[in-house]
Amino acid sequence: MKISIVIPVYNEEDYLNACLNAIANQTVMPDEVIVVDNNSTDKTVKIASSYPFVKLINEPIQGVLQARTRGFNEAKYEIMGRIDADTILSPNWVECVLEVFKDNKIAAVTGANSFYEWPFSPHNHWVEHIFKGPLYKYAKKFPYLFGTNMAIKKNAWNAVKNELCENRTMHEDLDLAIHLYKRNMKILYERKLLAGMSARRYDDSPASFRSYMKSYTTTYKSHGLPIVAPRIAMAGYTLGYIILKPFRSSYNPQDNTYSVKHLLKGGNKARKHPMH
Repeated sequence: MKISIVIPVYNEEDYLNACLNAIANQTVMPDEVIVVDNNSTDKTVKIASSYPFVKLINEPIQGVLQARTRGFNEAKYEIMGRIDADTILSPNWVECVLEVFKDNKIAAVTGANSFYEWPFSPHNHWVEHIFKGPLYKYAKKFPYLFGTNMAIKKNAWNAVKNELCENRTMHEDLDLAIHLYKRNMKILYERKLLAGMSARRYDDSPASFRSYMKSYTTTYKSHGLPIVAPRIAMAGYTLGYIILKPFRSSYNPQDNTYSVKHLLKGGNKARKHPMH
């Protein structure tokens, strides 16, 4: 089996180097790495172009949904990894994905994420796993994929891609999971499939974060699925936002330090997110 990795990007000069370096250091290299530039105005394209294993393409229609779709359609190989520009893959990520798809019944897989800007990284992935693991196990109508750390078979993508919703109030990765589920395709949660991610979403204002969280219930409700499990996931992330936002606001990503001074200055400026 061969694997393509697709990375949608929009103004990611602060994170893309670390993301691509982690790919370069895989125990098993992917066969293709596609960076989909979604109208970046910073040094993102220059950084991506400096890596010889990167195939750089452009998606002019703004939105992570469109960039994701363009990347998947361009991918050559039978397995397609999907990560974000702030993702730092564990060294055996590709190896783990290939092992998962030895089971022909698996259509897609997602894993646990650590927050590399927080203490005890990469071992703090248990914070997310503590509520995500039971949801996968016990919530039978809760199909879930997380775009920061997932992979899908090309034939599964081809089977559902024309059915997917183009609704900016939904999460595109959750919508994909739901359409796979409705075709009785199996989605696996693999705890060993680990990736690091930034906690930069916690830089958002409360109103912006609430809007992002609301898309969870919107996505499931729009497909006629129960929203109890999505509400539990939302509660977990929202609790993290409330408890950890001051900690995040004390973090300076420029020099990787924490200080009360940085907190009192107002913390980090929220990222301008691409349109959902």
